Amino acid sequence: MDILAQTRTVNIIRVVTDLGYVLHENRKIICPFHPEKTPSLVVYPQNNSYHCFGCGKHGDVINFYAGVANLDYTTAMHELAFNYLPDYKPELYKWGHLKKIQTSAPAKPEKIALPTDTKTYEYKPLHSEIYEDFARVCRLQPANSVWEEAWRYLAGRGFAESTLRKFHIFTVNEYHPVQAYLRNTYNVLDLQESGLFNERGNLIFYRHPIIIPYYRKGRIVFLQGRIIGNPSDTVSRYQFLSGVPVELFNADVMDILKAGQTLYVTEGAFDCMTLMQEGMAAVSLGSATMFKREWMKLFRRFEVCFYFDNDAAGQKAAREYGEVFSQYGVSTRVKTVKEGYKDVNDYFSKRE
Repeated sequence: MDILAQTRTVNIIRVVTDLGYVLHENRKIICPFHPEKTPSLVVYPQNNSYHCFGCGKHGDVINFYAGVANLDYTTAMHELAFNYLPDYKPELYKWGHLKKIQTSAPAKPEKIALPTDTKTYEYKPLHSEIYEDFARVCRLQPANSVWEEAWRYLAGRGFAESTLRKFHIFTVNEYHPVQAYLRNTYNVLDLQESGLFNERGNLIFYRHPIIIPYYRKGRIVFLQGRIIGNPSDTVSRYQFLSGVPVELFNADVMDILKAGQTLYVTEGAFDCMTLMQEGMAAVSLGSATMFKREWMKLFRRFEVCFYFDNDAAGQKAAREYGEVFSQYGVSTRVKTVKEGYKDVNDYFSKRE
């Protein structure tokens, strides 16, 4: 029994509602991870994940339960399996650690409005066409203050122009003309299905003008936006496509790497780009919490080295992924960023 894979399929909406949270319009709930009055955490049944647009917390159904129940990832996985998987064998884990999820309603029950748009996400070639047209239009925009600020920031992160060109980084210099072009060129439903537009019919990269395209076989298959500089308390550092499962960043490098060679795995795309600039083959998960099981077969030919952020969450994720990879026969090791540096990019851009 592959407990991890099966537990990740547990319906996140069922878990959320069983825990007493009320689903509002567009599958939003009051975020349990930071104080707020207006719901900002969105549940995505398409890929069984969540993302809070207030504090930036995101992950799979296990991450959500772990955060709410204040548990580590492994314990949360077993408790969810105990509660929702009929074939789970409690002897696989310590009985004393298993708790039955309370499904009683909160003190002030609200009417649960289940969303109608719970269809499974399906990638279409049109999505890549939309992403690539979006990139083309942005690159045609004249340079302005947004462009200058963004490229100064990227240079400050230690990136050479050749690296930024190699990874096709671009910016949304003027938001409204790009949004208008996409609306006039494509059906809004297609734009929403591709994840580039939100439920209100607006381009999602309003506050995140630095765009990181994810390529596979030469086509853009995913997009990630980043703010310029450090985030505020109300804006998350990154903006991922709305409701679209994340892809591996720089996955094409795996096609040219020889069997047995070291492949570094980072959390963020900037860390991956930094290692590539330093001559080390690397891919990025986009987030340490969003690894997809179908990726596992891609790693079997390599010696995998996790090079995650220098914090408790990053090192914990590296250990847990090491255990998961070993179950699939993949050899792994962990490299730690030196003390005093927060992540790979921080180290390589500031080292003397």
